[in-house]
Amino acid sequence: MLGKYDHNEWYYIGSNSESYVQNNYFSFDMAFGGGGYAISQPLAMVLARVLDSCLMRYPSLYGSDARIFSCLAELGVSLTHEPGFHQDDLWGNLFGLLSSHPLSPLLSLHHIEDVQSIFPNMTKIQALQHLFKAANVDPARISQQTICYDRENSLSIAVAWGYAIQVYEGNIKVPELITVLRSFDSWDKDKRRPYFMFKTKVESRGPCKKMVAFLDSVDSNGDKVWTNYTRHRVVGKTCTKDGNKVIKNLEEIRVHSSKLDTYTRQVRAPRRHCCDISLSSQNSMDIHIRPCGIDELITMSP
Repeated sequence: MLGKYDHNEWYYIGSNSESYVQNNYFSFDMAFGGGGYAISQPLAMVLARVLDSCLMRYPSLYGSDARIFSCLAELGVSLTHEPGFHQDDLWGNLFGLLSSHPLSPLLSLHHIEDVQSIFPNMTKIQALQHLFKAANVDPARISQQTICYDRENSLSIAVAWGYAIQVYEGNIKVPELITVLRSFDSWDKDKRRPYFMFKTKVESRGPCKKMVAFLDSVDSNGDKVWTNYTRHRVVGKTCTKDGNKVIKNLEEIRVHSSKLDTYTRQVRAPRRHCCDISLSSQNSMDIHIRPCGIDELITMSP
């Protein structure tokens, strides 16, 4: 990610909190330290020379990130936002955030001890190790969302590479699919005001109209990668009606992709990739991720 920036220039790179309340209290222009931030070498050298005198002016500030932000502000440097840094000022389940990640490399996850395991039926440590099976193979693509449609079976599919896949019945347009599912609570736990720095949605579809599959395994050969996902079934939420046959029977999904080069245009000026779908059996699906055509639209409509 940092390779797209000129290391000879002054850069303060990071992201603020997911919580409106936290940003309003500290600053909307401060990189939160838990999520991490990067300072270019020439800026760091200057900061080191003035830091002691700067700190004397801010004894009341909470946290080193607030002090660094204030010192950099005095140097005239503002924050360059990179949404892959995650403070995770959230409670509950990060599924919604990780399954609708921005088109930017996933760089950090803070407060992981305060949220649920990111994979079902695993401890938090096991879940992170599982995520890194994919991250170690193709770090630039981890959790990147790809949208595709199966017109023949009327399915809308959202792939969060290396993490999870959601398969919906019907034509769910891209703006809704990329909206973050509110699977978590705000940092202040006030359900009356779930104020986040991004739009969220509440899940309203039952098991007959949607299925979720989580990463199971990763294989690679050269620059080709295959990730396998297995259906997650929740006790008491099984489809007993005559819903979409594909959603009802689907158990495994295999995703084919090529490794993302961190110096390609996809990283410098990201564009969501496209994908093609084929049903290899009654309970198995193959998805091929590829760059979209120049004027190709991601839509159910022909």
